[in-house]
Amino acid sequence: MISNYFTLLHTAKLLHQRYAHTVIAEVYSQDKNTLSIVLYAPEPHTITISCTARENYIVARSGVFRQRKNSVDLFPSLIDKHIESVYISAADRTVYCKTSGNQWLCIDMFASKSNVMVCDEHGTILDAFLNRKELLLTTRGLQKAEREITIDDILPEKESFQSEFSKNDDVLKALKKAVPKLGTVLANEILFGIGSADLYEAAQKKIREVLSLTNISPVVNFDEQSPVCFSLLPLTYLASYRMEPYDDIFIGIQKFISFERSTSSFIQKKREIVGWLTKELEKTVRTIRAVETELSESSRAEQYQLFANLLTANLHVVTKGLKSVTLENTYANNEDVVIPLDISLSPQKNAERFYEKAKKAKTAKEESQLRLVILQKRESSLKDLIEKSNGINESILWKNYLHSYGGMVKELGYMTEKEQEELPPFKIFTVEGGFTVYAGKNSANNDLLTFKFAKPNDLWFHARGSSGSHVILKLGSAQGAPSKKAIEQAASIAAYYSKMKNAKHVPVAMTERKFVHKPKGAPAGTVALDREKVIFIKPLLPNNET
Repeated sequence: MISNYFTLLHTAKLLHQRYAHTVIAEVYSQDKNTLSIVLYAPEPHTITISCTARENYIVARSGVFRQRKNSVDLFPSLIDKHIESVYISAADRTVYCKTSGNQWLCIDMFASKSNVMVCDEHGTILDAFLNRKELLLTTRGLQKAEREITIDDILPEKESFQSEFSKNDDVLKALKKAVPKLGTVLANEILFGIGSADLYEAAQKKIREVLSLTNISPVVNFDEQSPVCFSLLPLTYLASYRMEPYDDIFIGIQKFISFERSTSSFIQKKREIVGWLTKELEKTVRTIRAVETELSESSRAEQYQLFANLLTANLHVVTKGLKSVTLENTYANNEDVVIPLDISLSPQKNAERFYEKAKKAKTAKEESQLRLVILQKRESSLKDLIEKSNGINESILWKNYLHSYGGMVKELGYMTEKEQEELPPFKIFTVEGGFTVYAGKNSANNDLLTFKFAKPNDLWFHARGSSGSHVILKLGSAQGAPSKKAIEQAASIAAYYSKMKNAKHVPVAMTERKFVHKPKGAPAGTVALDREKVIFIKPLLPNNET
């Protein structure tokens, strides 16, 4: 209700009462869609006009609040002019400030179409706060003098009033359409207390009450800590909500906006963090299912070991070229076991192949089991944090939540938009020991990573003999020196982001960044090495990919 017609009506009256005959010293803007007017009365006061769609308001307070930077002077023709009168249009939500020099400051409070303009006596726009180029020297309607606002300016004739209800079954909508200046809050208040009374008479009574208000002490109603409504007077239909009164309209509006911004900020932040937690939980659950599938497949290690053992024990009865062989399981139950063979390999080589597969399956199983434990712990933490956020509907409770669990949220990988923007423009990973690893995204990005971002002693990786990402393991991103496992994980990342991604093992060149240089005239991403060590590694990403 901060931009309701009646609020603006009493705002105009209070502005006139306090600032008629004062001198305009400055007009400026330092916040988007917000205009400030500094007056001397004789002490400095500031009128602030917000043209933001969801925050249409006019307030005034003592003092000057202009910042030294990021503000712009406006409306030079008004400087040193006197305000002669302030009043509201009888037709709509426009507040006029008539100034000396026969100029009018026209303040339109029309939501997304709000604006402030300077006009001459003919309604010609001499200057405008917003859309200045389009509006300059065009003409608008102008009410040159104050006129007392009566009930006839608000309420139509009874016949016209009642006709709206015959067109619309929704009583609230019909009432608002019949009396457009009422707004939702006052329309609800009229309907709440109507009982068996005539609706037209009830509307008349409430409108007369609001028009005749003097020495207004506005109120803000709250649901818990969340502001529900600003009103010029206590509202019966919101009697169950906590109510706080204020000394005048301007203080009430400022308090309401402050509360609403705080609540809006809390809701937005909660939605952002809980949304991220929910997506991460869904992602983690999917990954757990995939790892469980991997575990079921890697459980074949014992079978491969058995095949290898039986072939080794029976090499004398197995010949090259067979697709399979049936052997008696002398290790358990003496049952026959059918073993598939590679016809191109000798019996000995087939046995070695199964030994190698058994070893890989066992390693894969151990890695998957460890990864599953990590993922299950992450799943539990995410569920716990989401559950603890349920029912939080006040900013103070959300602040307590962040104080208690904000660290856990960060540890799980959450970052604010600002933190994300400040990240280097590369793929980022954390490997054993907490070291940070960066991978380039394309040829130009590879050059940026290697020659602009990396330090001379950082470790540099690249798949040997293949195109792919440059990878940097940043020394100093964790304590001590990187372990063998951390180095292997960085090499695995380089293998994964190469054209040999689907190979079982990839040769990866490793060296210190200072031994990498770019040949003259070489295309983006192309480098030469003075020294290198080659690591044969499986293409993998670390479990805690970010």
